[in-house]
Amino acid sequence: MDWYYAADGETKGPFTDEEFDSLVSEGTVTPETLVQNDDINEWTAWERVEALKGAELPDDQEPEEAPEEHRLKEICTECGNLFYQDELVSFQGSLVCETCKPAFLQKLREGVQTTPMAYAGFWIRFGAKLIDYIIMTIVNYGIAIPLGWLIMPKMDPAGMSDPAAFKSVIIPSVILSLLQWGITVFYATWFIGKFSATPGKMACGLQVVTAENQKVSYLRAFARFFGEMLSGMILLIGYIMAGFDAEKRTLHDRICATRVIKKQG
Repeated sequence: MDWYYAADGETKGPFTDEEFDSLVSEGTVTPETLVQNDDINEWTAWERVEALKGAELPDDQEPEEAPEEHRLKEICTECGNLFYQDELVSFQGSLVCETCKPAFLQKLREGVQTTPMAYAGFWIRFGAKLIDYIIMTIVNYGIAIPLGWLIMPKMDPAGMSDPAAFKSVIIPSVILSLLQWGITVFYATWFIGKFSATPGKMACGLQVVTAENQKVSYLRAFARFFGEMLSGMILLIGYIMAGFDAEKRTLHDRICATRVIKKQG
């Protein structure tokens, strides 16, 4: 049987049964790792697969005589604990234990997304950021070049000591800088507030959401833009943090309580 597992947003495999057992033994495949094989058609946590494997009955035992320890178990999508199947209730494709049911139903009433979030890794976020950078570079040059043609004829070094000539250059330059800055802020704020993603993130299938998997407000998107500036100012360490965080959070994600996830549905 061929086995596969997911790591860093990539599919690893195929592996034979023996190779896969070695990966489990050495800790490469953890209980939370998503795995798949010829018999499993969708990604499933190894912990769940292992529980189901352990639930198989001996060949010489009749199903009706199955002891308690051989009853099938499933994972509660809310708390992540294992329960017997008859102890879980199915809601919209999610299995929920009795303890988590009230909170889960409240989430449904409030319209909260109940499926687990798939956090976007460092490199796919880097790709989305690169696309946004290219877009904004084109936009800024599209503004700067025409305005530069208006300014350049007035930039006579011999006449720059003249206050009037100086103003004719410096004022358009300041206006250009403010305009480019404003467009950059608007780009990040409006797209994330309106669509939960900039064009770069849309192209990569990513979304920016709150920690509760809700849509980000315009105000939070605005604050996140300045938080992102801080991530870049400290030698890009704020961005690099995403590669070492379980939820792939950057510094500005931590500041604004946001998450970048892979688009669902």
